Amino acid sequence: MVIPLGFSTLACPDYDVDQVIAMARDNGYAGVEIRFLRGTVDLPTLEELSPGRVAETRRRFDNAGVAVVGIDTSVRMTSLDPAVRAQQLEAARANLAIAEGLGAWFLRVFGGPIPAAQDRERTLDAIASGLGEVADLTAARGIATLLETHDDFSTSPAVLDLYARGASDSLGILWDTLHTYRHGEDGAFTWDRLGDRIKHVHVKDSKAANAGGFDFALTGEGTVPIRSFIDLLESVGYQGFVHFEWEKGWHPEIAPPEIALPHFARFMRGLRP
Repeated sequence: MVIPLGFSTLACPDYDVDQVIAMARDNGYAGVEIRFLRGTVDLPTLEELSPGRVAETRRRFDNAGVAVVGIDTSVRMTSLDPAVRAQQLEAARANLAIAEGLGAWFLRVFGGPIPAAQDRERTLDAIASGLGEVADLTAARGIATLLETHDDFSTSPAVLDLYARGASDSLGILWDTLHTYRHGEDGAFTWDRLGDRIKHVHVKDSKAANAGGFDFALTGEGTVPIRSFIDLLESVGYQGFVHFEWEKGWHPEIAPPEIALPHFARFMRGLRP
């Protein structure tokens, strides 16, 4: 089984659509997920993703044979303020329209860090209900909402607690393997607990990956056992994409996309000579 590869445009934050397509096509990537375009994460403000232009943009990806797999949002439901929660729901709706227009099948959301000043139990209940509401909204339009294993939801127990609190079963999981790994979970542990909900996977490498933080290493030059994750996914018959998430948009000091993205593609091809 060959798992299709892709990348998040977090790796190439200043690229326009044509540059994203060229990078994918030239390096054998089957798909992309959109986080940045032309220097912004505020995707609804971009003309090429507007209601009048998004179909044309989709044709450009389709004609190049590159799938837009997902739209990565910053949506989170940590606030207890109804006005803030309404804003987050509106952001989900705006990005849902883009996902539909581009033919993407998922919307990424976050659980987020739990604000220290808020009651923890009330906040967890609010996150579960709020993300469930987003997931039901997108599911009604045929698009999945995926919670990324990140921030205070980097471990399987933390994620499962949201479902125990009533989060909708429409909410799926985007497994960021670095974050579960650096918090002490090996791949088999995470898959045993979340595998039936995992619909998409991120990988990236780090030399200093632990619960206190991480840094960035080109793929295969750090300590994260990336091969073991791929072996596991193949062994369980995983049907989704594996995407490279290189955080150039947040960390301008790391290697540019012209180095990191071809390097990842070569590394992954080298796993199965």
